[in-house]
Amino acid sequence: MTFKENALGKISALSKAVLGLVIFVCLEYAVFSAFDFFHIDRGIYRGVYNFSVSAVTIAMMIIIHKISSTPGDPLIKLKKIGPDQAICLVIIALGMLGLVTLYISVADMISDYLASMKDAMEEYRESVDRYSDTPQQVIPLWDSILYIVVVCFIVPVAEEMIFRGVVFGYLRKGFGPVASVLLCAVGFGIMHGITIHIGYALACGIIIATCYYLTDSLIAPILLHMLFNVFGSGVAYVFALDEVKIPAETAHKILQGINITSLLFMPVSVFAFAFLLHIKRRNDGKKVVEEYKATHTPASEEEDPFADEGEETNTSVSAESEELA
Repeated sequence: MTFKENALGKISALSKAVLGLVIFVCLEYAVFSAFDFFHIDRGIYRGVYNFSVSAVTIAMMIIIHKISSTPGDPLIKLKKIGPDQAICLVIIALGMLGLVTLYISVADMISDYLASMKDAMEEYRESVDRYSDTPQQVIPLWDSILYIVVVCFIVPVAEEMIFRGVVFGYLRKGFGPVASVLLCAVGFGIMHGITIHIGYALACGIIIATCYYLTDSLIAPILLHMLFNVFGSGVAYVFALDEVKIPAETAHKILQGINITSLLFMPVSVFAFAFLLHIKRRNDGKKVVEEYKATHTPASEEEDPFADEGEETNTSVSAESEELA
């Protein structure tokens, strides 16, 4: 491949990845406008709003996948993952939560000395608080439950189909795995906002994209994202419901226990990453061997060019022997 062809390939891959993000932004804006047109309060019906954005996003990403995939080279890879890989992903998800917990704790300590950081932390807490703008009492219970379900299970599918599926899928066609992971993570970070979010979103983007690369399956990042959202947000949202009636002290202890556990899993997740890499190398080695066997016939099975000649010689000798007899 010439330098020009290589450069054009990179530009094409990057342009398609950016286009995927632009399509996502346009879809979200379309749903946003539809809610405004029908005078639906997004603060009250945030569960419905998030579900609508996620649903149209998943549908569009499936269409892009169908259009951009070729036989033997799908845009979004979706293989089965083994039990050993699933265990590694659970460990990595908890370690990733520990990393974010540590990040927020450090940012919180810095905010005691920097006014700008303090404002950013307040803005961050308001953005992750379901009831910061709208009191829980005016929100239907069904929408609060829908919001929890969407955040924990549907948003991860939508976001992974965008970032690891379509964006990373295009990037890997023009860049190496390291560059693709980093570029995808930058996009993931920027789309989460240029405040406190971007730091941990960038780190999580690198971790999740790496797991996708190591497993060749979108199931891996979806599982990671779901576990992270369940333990990082979902449990807290459930405890916040008035109908659950969990004492604040008990809820605080449970959430604190989750945070401490996630911190303990941080060093263990390094070994989980190493094991995922080992599994990938093992599977790639098996694939190479299988491809070699499929294209090369073993010497013992090859046709012996002297077989017929030998057979003819033996027949002639036998005939001469019979005549002498």
